[in-house]
Formats: sequence, C-alpha cells, structure tokens
Amino acid sequence: MKQTTDTLSKKKARGRFYTPDYIVDNILDLCDYRGEKIIGKHIIDNSCGDGAFLVEVVRRYCETALHSGFSVSQIACDLSFFIHGIEIDTGECKKCCENVSKVAAQFGVFNIEWDINAGDALIIKSYNGKMDYIVGNPPYVRVHNLLDNYNAVKGYSFAQNGMTDLFIVFYEIGLNMLNSSGVLGYISPSSLYNSVAGSDMRKHLISDRNIKAVVDLKHFQPFEATTYTTIMILTAERNNLVDYYEYEKHMPCFVSRLDYMDFIMNGVFVFGKKTALIEFPKIMSYICDSPAYVVKNGFATLCDNFFIGDWSFTDYTIPIIKASTGRMARCLFPYDEAGKLIAYEILTENPLIRQHYDTHADKLRGRSLENNNSWYGFGRSQGINDVRKKKYAINSLIRDVPDIKLQLCEPCTGVYSGLYILTDFSLNELKSILFTDDFIRYITIVGKYKSGGYYTYSSKDLSLYLNYRLTLS
Repeated sequence: MKQTTDTLSKKKARGRFYTPDYIVDNILDLCDYRGEKIIGKHIIDNSCGDGAFLVEVVRRYCETALHSGFSVSQIACDLSFFIHGIEIDTGECKKCCENVSKVAAQFGVFNIEWDINAGDALIIKSYNGKMDYIVGNPPYVRVHNLLDNYNAVKGYSFAQNGMTDLFIVFYEIGLNMLNSSGVLGYISPSSLYNSVAGSDMRKHLISDRNIKAVVDLKHFQPFEATTYTTIMILTAERNNLVDYYEYEKHMPCFVSRLDYMDFIMNGVFVFGKKTALIEFPKIMSYICDSPAYVVKNGFATLCDNFFIGDWSFTDYTIPIIKASTGRMARCLFPYDEAGKLIAYEILTENPLIRQHYDTHADKLRGRSLENNNSWYGFGRSQGINDVRKKKYAINSLIRDVPDIKLQLCEPCTGVYSGLYILTDFSLNELKSILFTDDFIRYITIVGKYKSGGYYTYSSKDLSLYLNYRLTLS
C-alpha cells in the first residue's frame, strides 16, 4: 500500500525506516550469526522497532537449537536469557514481542519471558560490556530535532562535532555494549564516511581498529528515505585488515581486502578497489601554487527565472550557458566591466527592464542575499568577475563519459547550473583528460551519490584532478 507524504514525514521525524528482510540477512551473515556458534550467545537490537532483526534472530536460534537436540523448554529459557531488545516506542515494542513470539511458536516454543524493553537506549547502561552480537538499523534523526534527548545525545563522545545525527551516537552505544570478542553490524547513512558530524567516530574507529568489514550500497536505496547507506561490521577486537564489499542484487559482493591506510585519507573514509585507491591519496593531497586549471562555480542568481530567459530586450544582457544541459539563453547582467553593479536608475532607463524589475521586485527582495548584495543584483557574487574571460563550462552530475558536457565559452559569456574551468589549454586537451575511464573512476571513488546512478563532484574535486594529471603529462 502506498503511504502518504504525511506518513513518511512522521517516519522521518522519528528516524524509523523499517528494514527489509534481505538487509537483515545480510547483516546477520556478515556478523557470522549462524550455526552452532550462536547457541548461548547474547544478541541485542537496541532500536528494534517491531522486530525485523529479532524475528530472524529468533528463527535462527530456534532452528539451530532444535537441530542440536535442545528441548523446547530449554530453548524458551535461552530465548528469554540471550535475546535482547530496546525500543523507545511502547507500541512498537509490544509489536516486537508479538512478532518474535509468533516465530518461536512455529517451532513449538511458548511462554517466553522476552527481554525486550520499552526504553531509551541513550540512557540504558545495563547491557554494557555484555553483548556478543549487536545488530540493527539505528534511527536517523538530526540532533536539533531531539528536544527531549539533546543533552543525552551531546553527552556521547561521538556527538561533539557538527550537526550530529542520532545514528552516529548509536554506534557508540553499540560499541559500549560489546564484550571483548563481540561483533556489531548496523546499516546506516554512508555520510559517516566523510561528514563533519562523523569525525569523532572515525577517529575512534581508526585508533581502535574496530572496522572488520564495510558494504557500500552505493546508489541502491533499501529505504523510503533518499538516504545512501552502508553496512558497517565492527568488532571489539582490533583488525589490521578490512573486507570491502559493494552491493549487487541484494547481496554484498567482495571487492578488496584493505589495509587501514588504503582508505583513510585526510581523516575521511574513501572505499574502493585496492588498486584504484593507490593513486587517489596523491590526487587529494596535491598542492599547486600556480594551478594551470582553475575551477569555479557558475552564477548563483538565486532567481534564475528572473535573470535568465529569452528577453524582448538586449540591453545589459549576455549569452549564458546552462552547464548541466549545454543549452544557451540570454542573461540579464546588471554589472559593468569591473564586475560592479550598475546603478539601478541607469539600468532601468530601458522601460522594458524597468517593467521586468517592477513585476518581480517582491520575489527579488525575498532572496537570502550574500553579505550586503543589492536586491536587484545576483544573490551571490560567484562567477561575475570572470565573465569577460574565456572559459569552459562543464556539468557536475555524471554517470559515465557520454554524460560529460564540456563546452567552450567565449569572453562575455556567462555560466550557470554547473562549473567552469579557466585555463590556457585547448578544448581538445581538456577532453583528453576528462573524457576518460580514469576520470570516471576518480569521480566514483569521490563517492558523492545522486539518484539515477549519477555522481556529483565539486569545483575542488575537479581542480585537484586536472592539476594532478598535468604533472603526469
């Protein structure tokens, strides 16, 4: 049944997105929660919802215990003692108990006193240091939306930097619950690889070598939320090597076994094939005092439908290219040759321009303008001073080489909705660098995912690549 936008909004506010069965299986398998080794081992989902993980945990435990000759009464005792859950929503907690009871009943196991608590994992400490396995899909909620729990969240060491998210704190909660040989498996946003909010968490994982395996789901989105995700397998024991997987057909597919130094770059995580990662740090750390390629962002008018179109006037207009599509149009450009804003009285001597401004004045004044920018100019100053220079427009959203749109812009041409490159090199020389599989590999490792299988990249990403490549020629 299709859910309403209101329902989805409420789910997002609570950070609850239910976990598909195949993700549950993936995580339990990666944690090696299967076979006789799980008998007598403690496992918890500390944000268990209605029991997606615990249902499968109970099924696996019952199946294995019966196969090992356990009586149903012994299995009931084991389920009461070794299976644990925490859920802050009392209604969901009740559903979880009902759901796991139904699974146990399929194996003839009844009368279980479940240790599934309606409580707040932020403050429950009784499981610390005791768990053999921790699994789950922790809630994704920005800390500023946690009015009741703000102080509890900010009390965790992983929550000290940036606009943190609750899922980052749940990694710390989980690590605290592990015993000395325990394993943790979560699915969570892959923003933890590089976000400011995840910096303290990354420092801890690097220092203690907690990471055992990583699955990058890349563009695949298992939830209703437009969040790109990763599966992280952590251990209390130190790991010298990390198994890196990518996701295909609902299964983690092994890619490379990585040393920690393979994927740690300037304090962020960058995962990929070991061979592809060798050169990446050199690019990202490259410093050039006099770059041959300067990459900048195009115009940010903050009101494109006012400034850009096919106007009936030509005064104070320039040709402009939309870098994302390669399409040309005209742009009302209220700036002189020095990039200074032309006086409004002079600009509007043309009655058509005056009428255009009068019609849209309220919309222009309502923009969030940079610094003290005047209401009748662009919202941001970027790109204005380079209008009279030759440049190359390029889109910043691509999947493969055929998606790249690179176009020469003669002087007095503007660029918007993308980037532009300033250089003395020719169009063909630029194409020889950018229209390559090597550039695509670089962009995929940068890992800024967009829907439809696309990747995006910044002016800095492109500048580093271009100038580094020049050193190899």
